Amino acid sequence: MKRNLSDYIVALTVVSCSIVLLAALTIALSGFRLKKPTRTLQIDYEDVTGIKLHSEVRYAGAPAGRVIGMRHLSATERNGSKNKRDAVRVTVNLDENIPPLPSDVQATLSADTLLAPKFVALSAGTPGGKTLPNDSVIEGHPAYGIEQITAAAGPLFDHANVLLDNLNSAVSDLKTDLAGFMPKLPFLVESAKTDFDELQKVIQGLTGIEDQAGTVLGTAGDVLDSAGDFISDTNKQLDEQLKQLHVSLLNLKVISTQAKAITETLGEKPSRLIFGGKANQLTPEQEILKSSKPLPAKKP
Repeated sequence: MKRNLSDYIVALTVVSCSIVLLAALTIALSGFRLKKPTRTLQIDYEDVTGIKLHSEVRYAGAPAGRVIGMRHLSATERNGSKNKRDAVRVTVNLDENIPPLPSDVQATLSADTLLAPKFVALSAGTPGGKTLPNDSVIEGHPAYGIEQITAAAGPLFDHANVLLDNLNSAVSDLKTDLAGFMPKLPFLVESAKTDFDELQKVIQGLTGIEDQAGTVLGTAGDVLDSAGDFISDTNKQLDEQLKQLHVSLLNLKVISTQAKAITETLGEKPSRLIFGGKANQLTPEQEILKSSKPLPAKKP
């Protein structure tokens, strides 16, 4: 089959274009540059996850160059570094139109979104101060993405789980103690109520004795008046002490009567010690003092 000249030209053109395309891809993937970079900056990082050759470099948020090199730091370099955790050195090529970098410029790893590729972000720094010489080495700051936040929060979650376990154990112990104490509470309340009843009987007996003692003392007072000044002074002192005893007994009578309301409340509703409730209307103090018989603690 006879071939035309145009067929050979087309074939040579396709082969030439393929060779040129393959060479361009090889140069792009290998990082080879026809023009040697004139402005470079070296940055040491602890971790460069998400950064690769040709990753974008931004200065104050605007495009400023590309990553042209990455290598691991040797053990000697890591020991001599200020940050012993630095493990990778990234070399970036800066565009010629970028102004001189201030000495306080900061290099971080960032991304526009969670799914967007990461880039090297250079801060603008403070103008008017010292500037970094070409090919300087600076300390880079790690990126704080979702992985780093999750890793940092892990120990906090573990500690929270330990606290919750301890709290559950304390609540279980408290429930056990309450379960053992509540059956004993009615017996304690009943015993306290019996003791208060006995105390009230004693107070009633003391009241009767007081009345009898008042009569006897009244008669003895007439006799002692004729016994002289010495006996008169002694009688005054004794009378004053009996008045104080009378006041004390009256106070004890009021306290014992109103204390019955506490024991009745504890016996009927022990939960009011914790949750409270409506206050009881107690028998007034004047009624208790006027009455010669036991009165109920709560006013009917």
